[in-house]
Amino acid sequence: MYDYIDMKFSIIIPCYNESQDIVKNVDKIKDYLASKNLDYELLLVNDGSKDNTKEVIESIPGVKALSYEPNRGKGAAIKYGIENASGDYILFMDADLSTDLSAIDKVIEYAPSYDMIIGSRHAKDSVIKKKQPALRVFIGWCCRQLVNIRFHTKLKDTQCGFKAIKADIAKKIVKKQLIDKFAFDVEYIYIAKLNNLTMKEIGVIWSDDRTSTVSPFKSSVRFFKDIGFIKRNTNHYFFDPNNQNKKGEGKWVIALMISLLLLVVAAFIVFLILKAQA
Repeated sequence: MYDYIDMKFSIIIPCYNESQDIVKNVDKIKDYLASKNLDYELLLVNDGSKDNTKEVIESIPGVKALSYEPNRGKGAAIKYGIENASGDYILFMDADLSTDLSAIDKVIEYAPSYDMIIGSRHAKDSVIKKKQPALRVFIGWCCRQLVNIRFHTKLKDTQCGFKAIKADIAKKIVKKQLIDKFAFDVEYIYIAKLNNLTMKEIGVIWSDDRTSTVSPFKSSVRFFKDIGFIKRNTNHYFFDPNNQNKKGEGKWVIALMISLLLLVVAAFIVFLILKAQA
């Protein structure tokens, strides 16, 4: 058990058609946190599910159940959770618990020292228990390269579903948020970089969710489009308008060409895989 940390944590779980597993996964989170001397709240955000997720999360004791209609996307669910959070530090993770809960220990350790903590599946101390299919691994690599090139970052993983942010900063970030889908993680990181926030990338234990129904090709096309949109709106993301600048605006064309090249390569790989399976 940890010595008491004078900080309340808000843990946000975005939910889309999670009625079958959310109860047992919430129980796992509660059981894990029971061993920690921690003040926390658990927010479950129903992202316009088509099943009875809304009714299920509202029946779970000891949580804050939030819902809206229609489905907007994971980024919108996280934003809604942050807007309704009352803690000092906000943590969000995927409903399938693909990231092992031991990552919470690292958040508790680093929260007093950093504005944002980023879970990584590719850090030196990361452990992958169940790998993704080769196609998803390749697309993930393309996305990482694209993000690091376009936003001048050196992160090993931007799309892991486990992240934590100081609450006052998180509430500033969501006021600037424009992305509702999967690229919202990149948007958050870019906002943090532009505003000189401190970030810590932590290795996590992670297992692939083979039941995911997200199309890797369609989601990647949307991701690439959103990345371009984020870059074009750079000046919107500064907390202080006086820090805005227009340096390097002409470079977005080169970055777009690189993005399109990566997309074409990814599409060609998909074509070869589908052809081989036919």
